[in-house]
Amino acid sequence: MQTVQRYLINNLVISYISGYHGRNSQVYDRRLTLHRGVSNPITFTFKNEDQKAQDITSKTYELNVIDTTNQRSVITKTLDILDDGSTVSTKGDASTTITEGDLLPLDAGFYNFAVREVKSDGSREVTYADTGYAASGTIELLDGAYPQFTASTSITGFTATADSKSLANTSSNIDARPGINNNKALHTIAVYTRGSFTGTLKVQGTMSSSPSSANDYFDITMDGEASATNTFSSSSTITNFNFTGVYQSVRFTWDNDPDNTGLVDKILYRQ
Repeated sequence: MQTVQRYLINNLVISYISGYHGRNSQVYDRRLTLHRGVSNPITFTFKNEDQKAQDITSKTYELNVIDTTNQRSVITKTLDILDDGSTVSTKGDASTTITEGDLLPLDAGFYNFAVREVKSDGSREVTYADTGYAASGTIELLDGAYPQFTASTSITGFTATADSKSLANTSSNIDARPGINNNKALHTIAVYTRGSFTGTLKVQGTMSSSPSSANDYFDITMDGEASATNTFSSSSTITNFNFTGVYQSVRFTWDNDPDNTGLVDKILYRQ
């Protein structure tokens, strides 16, 4: 866990008329490093100018991560005050976690961060990154150390078909990314239905890089299912299926039962 010092000091200037009075100065605060693809826990230590941890039991602190390009706050977190086991007061430490989801919309690069105290009347008060009254620190956001989240492929367009291999409505070909998969490759779909859909759904695969006819496709049986034909009865919700294997492309095809007006609204596909 990373620990960051914060200073609860008043921004004032002291003049001495005789002699020199030094103090325990913190010249700078180190850069924070965050990694995309994982959660990043951070602990903040709150001290005064004499490097003594301060009682923060009843206080509230807010972390802001700032995009330096447009000075826009991209992450805001309320810190959790940590219990140090003292029976008198909680001295110094508060924490938060920057989650994988928090970092998804952000590009790798440099950001500023600052912590401020949230007062009981809703106002905010500065805390400092060092004893030189700098309020902000620096975050370097890195990628490449961990696998990145990849958004699902959304299939919303289905074309009326009449070939012997497919049902009444069929999607276009979807790249199944065979180059990154092995024989245990897992594929997941989430089928969004509405209007009390009653009918059937099939997933079909092909090993052809340029399928030209219905005969290039074969039906895929979902994991745990008895056949490749998946039935729905008055469905207006989300149904999940898994299947495995290496394919050049897949497509999705569905049909209503007679007199049913429901439909497959969308399919999210991950591989």
